[in-house]
Amino acid sequence: MYDLAIIGGGPAGYSAALEGVRLGLRMILFEKDQLGGTCLNRGCVPTKFLSHVAKIRTEMDIAIENGISFTETQIDFYKTMARKAEIISSLRNGLTQQMLQKKIKVIQGTASIKEKNRISCNGTDFETKNILIATGAVPIKPFISKAISSDKLLELDEIPRNLHILGGGPVAVEFASIFCALGSDVTISIRGERILQKWDKEIAVNLTQSMKQKGIRIQTKTNFETLQIENDAVILSAMGRIPNLEGLNNTYFDIGPHNGIITDTFGRTKVSGIFAAGDVVDGSHQLAHIGMEQGRQVARWIAGVAVTKPSAIVKTIIASQEIASVGLTEQEAKNKGIRVITAKQNLYSNARTMIVTKERGFIKVVADLETKKIIGAQLICERAGDIVAELALAINHNLSLEDMLVSIRPHPSYCEAITDVMMLLLEKMR
Repeated sequence: MYDLAIIGGGPAGYSAALEGVRLGLRMILFEKDQLGGTCLNRGCVPTKFLSHVAKIRTEMDIAIENGISFTETQIDFYKTMARKAEIISSLRNGLTQQMLQKKIKVIQGTASIKEKNRISCNGTDFETKNILIATGAVPIKPFISKAISSDKLLELDEIPRNLHILGGGPVAVEFASIFCALGSDVTISIRGERILQKWDKEIAVNLTQSMKQKGIRIQTKTNFETLQIENDAVILSAMGRIPNLEGLNNTYFDIGPHNGIITDTFGRTKVSGIFAAGDVVDGSHQLAHIGMEQGRQVARWIAGVAVTKPSAIVKTIIASQEIASVGLTEQEAKNKGIRVITAKQNLYSNARTMIVTKERGFIKVVADLETKKIIGAQLICERAGDIVAELALAINHNLSLEDMLVSIRPHPSYCEAITDVMMLLLEKMR
């Protein structure tokens, strides 16, 4: 009998398996498609690769200002997509080898829960003490017949001349930025008044300005029922993703208002021994790194190891500018009744930023006025996804403004803007 059987081989599933075997548990994992899940095969990894290619293309366009000229620049998209496939395959093979080395049994096939301690797959039953559901999420079905999902967009064999994107969330702005840089004529249509509705408003405004400067059209307050789209346009439906409950027996769990599995902070469902982690959880942030930690936490709980408290949620986007957010926004803190003070360091005077790009951006930090502790940060700047890690560490360890100023950060660097914004906050508190 296995200690833990995992349905789903994405970030939550494989992280739980690796953590479980590290803690001495006997593990088995079922995956009906490809190991690595959406993130590795159809999500963050291929998207970030294309963002990297788009950034190179953009830098070639502005290289002449730095004394470098090209006679001609062309994109061999077939070769680009072949390189994308090569990276995915290499990472997936590495993950497969890791599973083999750790002696984690991986079964290819569709698994179903027959009983609380029994899973069936490919006509064979497997006994287990615990079950983890980590089946992820799937794109919401397009409501326009010609529209395709982000999964299908990543399978294109040529750059679309026109790309029309429905939706204004992270997926929408990332693909808009990628294909604009690669030469597509890009339009975003949204029902609301601004993109990135769930993000800090200043971030959304700054990104909107940057995208419009690059030629991306953003149509707000759109009535999708009467929307007119160019006949030759590729239409991307980026209206979000929903938990993947296909084939699962919901006798063993409750479904929440977001159509996901309801769990407590330890991943437990209403039935003892049945757990869920990752994007299938109701109200999930749908972030690979969050799913990974949730999977590890389930393995620790089963192994009887102390479970750590939840950490501050880090979110990132790589669009025409890199974006990151951690902890509370100013408005979220106020909604919780916290007296806050904020400061924003614009990067127009940051030497490293001026050397690399004309995009300026900012780093904004939210602090508790009474304790002087850092409780949130929002960034739109070069390397935002890396810089935010220091601010997440500060929130998780309850560091104060004075604590953050103990470190001497290098110059010139992007991260020295953290020193600048902390000093601004202290000045405001005097």
